[in-house]
Amino acid sequence: MNTGVAGRAGIATDSDTPVLGRLWLLFLVAVGLSVVVVGLYIGGQYYLTPFDERPFSDLYEKFRPTGSFGLRYGIVGLLLITGGVITYSSRKRIKWFARVGKLKYWLELHIFVCTVGPFLVTLHTSFKVGGLVSIAFWSMVVVALSGIFGRYVYVRIPKNVQGKFAGLAAVEKERAALVASLEADLGPRASAIERAISPGGRKKSHSLLGAIVAAVKFDFTRRSTVWRVKMLLPASVSAAKREHIMGLVRDQLELEHQIALAIPFQRLFRYWHLLHLPLAIAMFIIVIVHVTVATMFGYGFGS
Repeated sequence: MNTGVAGRAGIATDSDTPVLGRLWLLFLVAVGLSVVVVGLYIGGQYYLTPFDERPFSDLYEKFRPTGSFGLRYGIVGLLLITGGVITYSSRKRIKWFARVGKLKYWLELHIFVCTVGPFLVTLHTSFKVGGLVSIAFWSMVVVALSGIFGRYVYVRIPKNVQGKFAGLAAVEKERAALVASLEADLGPRASAIERAISPGGRKKSHSLLGAIVAAVKFDFTRRSTVWRVKMLLPASVSAAKREHIMGLVRDQLELEHQIALAIPFQRLFRYWHLLHLPLAIAMFIIVIVHVTVATMFGYGFGS
């Protein structure tokens, strides 16, 4: 069974992701969707009520921003966002903390809490924002969306097994090792596999827009490419060897994609930080002002 030539040689690929890691991601998605469904179900009737009619609703004292539910949504949402930022930043910057778990899992947790948190803050606003708070709210929305996009870019940048960005030369070396393994297993048939994996030859994307388009196209065509390769394998290949070869194919397909996107996506990731970090700082500053003013004026549960 294939254990991942690329992974053994030092470049991480999707086939190196353990089952536990996939279950962890599935768990986060399930919890996030549950929070969304339950939150909208509980307050759905109030949120659908026109703004000018809400003060006369029986649900007003529960779901208005300072209501029993509304205020708790805001507090929990802010705590989740703050905790997500602090823990992920600490994991990247504090030396002893760097040994606790893989960075990719911390990134996924960071994205989870910084997505659920803004959703709860949105429920806190009861979908009505204005004044200075609107700046913080829309900054939060942009930060959350840019974080999701940043993750999309980050996972497509070639990295070694320690999670650090890998150079293009290292990825090319891994590809050569995979090609050699396929040729050893398939002989002359390896060239047909190569053509199926990269029918038009490898094209490196140099523009940011071209890289994004190529990434999305790869996501939509990966399964069909793997299916075409399976059809090319002779029926005489044993099940164990077939699984081994398909593992090599998936690794090579991933590396071909990484090679094409390595340079523009690393550049895009640097530009992304220029947007994400300042907006996050601005959001926290305005939120601090909002919380301070609300506390000074005595807003609280049932006020």
